[in-house]
Amino acid sequence: MSRKQNGSIILGLCIGLCLAVILALVAAAKIHSSNQIEFCTSCHEMKTFYQTWRTAAHGQANKGAVKARCVDCHLPEDGLLTYLGTKAKAGAKDYLAHVSAKKVDWVANRNKRETYTYETGCKKCHKKLVVPGIPIKAFLAHRAYELGETDKTCISCHHNVGHGDLLLALNNQ
Repeated sequence: MSRKQNGSIILGLCIGLCLAVILALVAAAKIHSSNQIEFCTSCHEMKTFYQTWRTAAHGQANKGAVKARCVDCHLPEDGLLTYLGTKAKAGAKDYLAHVSAKKVDWVANRNKRETYTYETGCKKCHKKLVVPGIPIKAFLAHRAYELGETDKTCISCHHNVGHGDLLLALNNQ
């Protein structure tokens, strides 16, 4: 190979590397911006969810509790590829429903909440479930969960933690 060909290959690799870095930075910025509450609530379909989240246990208006963003509960914490794959699939589904003006039965969807609310988000903050001083009922429920003696998930028992009384809000729409 001649020096000219080597120089062309090196130049091509440098340009390719620069483009890859730029693409990665743009993608990271888009992922970051689409993880913000303002992005999630920019569609009118999400207004009720935003309002109920604000006053719920992990919402913006609740003093003292951990503030959770939409993605903290509605995207899995099982690794980057799973996270991005789920984000892309859910985003495409939500976008298609929005642009097609498809009527979504949110009350019926609420009954399937464990399919789009990920327990890994709960576990990210709530590492110790059985701690001194908790009520005996909570101790027994969390003990069974920790020992794998139940098939219940966090959201099975704590279904109002993310959006308060969402069912009431949806029925009042």
